Amino acid sequence: MLNLSVQNLVLKYPRKTVLNGVSVDFNHSQIHALIGENGAGKSSLIKIICGDILPTSGKIFVNQKDAEIKTPADAIKHGIVCVHQRPLLADSISIIENLMLGAAKFDRKRAEELLKIWLPDMDEKTLIKNCSGDIRFFTSLTGALLKNPELLILDEPSALLDGKQRDFLFEKLKAFSSEGMNIIVITHFMDEAKKYGDTITCLEEGVVSKPKADFLNAAITESNSHIENASLREQHDFYLSFNDLTSIPNDKPAIRDFTFTARSSEITLISGQAEDGRETLEDTISGMSSAKQKGELKITDKINLREFTFVIKDGNFTRRQLEKSPFTFGIIPSNKTFRGSNPNLTILQLLSAGVSENREYAQRLIKKANVNITLNEKAEVLSGGMLQRLILERELSKNPDILILCEPVQGLDSASVKKLCDRIRLLANSGKIVLVLSSSEFPEEICDKIYRLGRQDLKGQVHDRL
Repeated sequence: MLNLSVQNLVLKYPRKTVLNGVSVDFNHSQIHALIGENGAGKSSLIKIICGDILPTSGKIFVNQKDAEIKTPADAIKHGIVCVHQRPLLADSISIIENLMLGAAKFDRKRAEELLKIWLPDMDEKTLIKNCSGDIRFFTSLTGALLKNPELLILDEPSALLDGKQRDFLFEKLKAFSSEGMNIIVITHFMDEAKKYGDTITCLEEGVVSKPKADFLNAAITESNSHIENASLREQHDFYLSFNDLTSIPNDKPAIRDFTFTARSSEITLISGQAEDGRETLEDTISGMSSAKQKGELKITDKINLREFTFVIKDGNFTRRQLEKSPFTFGIIPSNKTFRGSNPNLTILQLLSAGVSENREYAQRLIKKANVNITLNEKAEVLSGGMLQRLILERELSKNPDILILCEPVQGLDSASVKKLCDRIRLLANSGKIVLVLSSSEFPEEICDKIYRLGRQDLKGQVHDRL
């Protein structure tokens, strides 16, 4: 059994101090919740423990002995294994082939047993490039468990899982901890930390602290602004409709004959899990699918005398078709890491997507996003919440007529979720079309219209809040 202690860890870069004297004990047979706002230093602390980066100063002790962890291999020798926030998998090969990577001796039987637990409905030969975020997570978790860890670290698993999947995960983690495993879970959610954590450690600006009141109490409160805006919506008469939309991909659940409308001055939510076809719907309406499909897109703006109609047939609806329309789109994908960005891009390149590189423009977006980063740093150093905020500012800088947000609260702490919801409420009130695709995480109380995807007949049901 493994006990781990970090003492006076410091991590400094030329322009910022990420960790400033952090000391924490993580004892075996417990689940340790590590919480804090975006950019508090949680992921950096974990990277030091895992040997991904070296601290400026400080020590790590394993079972009260000084442990020199300078590389991931050193960490694994000590029994420390991490499932990263962005699972480190090879896109071009299959789930089972990813599990084989780096294994000195691959236990095929054990791998298949674990896959039956974590991914019972998945074909092990499915290519990772065709897998959603939750499938990637459980693949990475399976790979971690194959290493028989004594200390298992999960970096923000909730950012990739829906509520049902999180309950399943933590039920299993409780069983592991009762058998002696030491488990550290980074989470943004205080209720999750309280429910599942045996200990809770909060980081704030690189130091251990008590959680701030606004972090503990941040919650989405229902605003009456959407009700007050009813007459304004009638005046705008600006709407987007997908009619009888069908998409049948080979590797994801299909959607069939799904019709929905999103109007200006409203927040429209389409709610559903991955198995309900939510990811298929995202790929289709954002022009990122080559699946067998049919349907019609119609956008009408009677006030400004603009209209766009497109008949969707197999593979003909692409992002370029949206760009050809008289309307401007801002699209935030659910896969922020590889579809909304790329870890190898510099921050300047990330923020300049679609426009010529302009350092002054990019600096303004960084300031609006309130992210402490320089233009020449790589996107790979960003936390999930920081990346989310930068992509949001980039898309909003286009002044879009239509904003499509897919899993927009993934990776955000509770205070950031509230700020985001206030922001998109203001955008809707200004006459924009705001369409949200999300699992159970998005707060329904701020939405004007809700469509629900269902597993039985993926046609969806609608609930109008007015």
